[in-house]
Amino acid sequence: MFLQGDALAVQLFIGAAAISALTVAMTQAGWTHRWFVRGMFGLGALLAAASVGWRYIETRLPVIGDALQIVAQSRAAWFFASIAPALVAGMLLSDSLRRHREAAGKPREWMTIFGAMEKLARQDLIDRYRYVSQQVYDNANTAIALEKRVSELQIAAPAFEGSQRSEIIDELVKLSAEHGAVCKQSRGLVETEGDCREALRTNIHSQLLDGDLIAKGFLAPHAPGTSETIIPKEEWRFLMLDHEGDQALGPNFEYIALLIGKPDR
Repeated sequence: MFLQGDALAVQLFIGAAAISALTVAMTQAGWTHRWFVRGMFGLGALLAAASVGWRYIETRLPVIGDALQIVAQSRAAWFFASIAPALVAGMLLSDSLRRHREAAGKPREWMTIFGAMEKLARQDLIDRYRYVSQQVYDNANTAIALEKRVSELQIAAPAFEGSQRSEIIDELVKLSAEHGAVCKQSRGLVETEGDCREALRTNIHSQLLDGDLIAKGFLAPHAPGTSETIIPKEEWRFLMLDHEGDQALGPNFEYIALLIGKPDR
């Protein structure tokens, strides 16, 4: 029969061995060696049960108890029982820190060039672009409504005589003049919208050059299996953004399928 301290030492040793087995199983859980993983989990569960029920087992298996007492008193045994959890803990901590370093500085969201222009450009430029775009939209709707009314009057005019026809012609002349003015204004608004869009594109390019934004894409011509790459900010000194094709054009090369994001800092 073991002394109280001896029994406790054996229990602790078996528990440490159970933790070691479970730790090894957890590190292998993503591997394809399923039987090994299951075996380690089973061994860990068996050792854990033996540790909890050691008081009951020691009286029925004295030979095993004597052997475990000798092992439990060995410093080398304790070292090897505890080295696995320590190594695994260190590996997990190192991997966690590595993942954290890799995640830091990466955008949470990647978007197309035009999406970046609408969301990541300077706010006053975005507001100006949205205002002009709304004017273009409203002006286009007005032009369509006037054109429709002018067409209706042109069809209806021959069917009337006298004063009614004169009224229709007067309205037709008035609305035709308004339609012409609206169309002329539309051309100016569309040009202004293009200038605002260019200001957004220029601002995004400036942020890429300063490193405030980062972009990734595939070098063209693209070969199947080739990974996308983060574009160094220095290359933006001679790259030009093409928001219509989602590409960055250089003097003798280009990046396609371009995506832009704001680093998470």
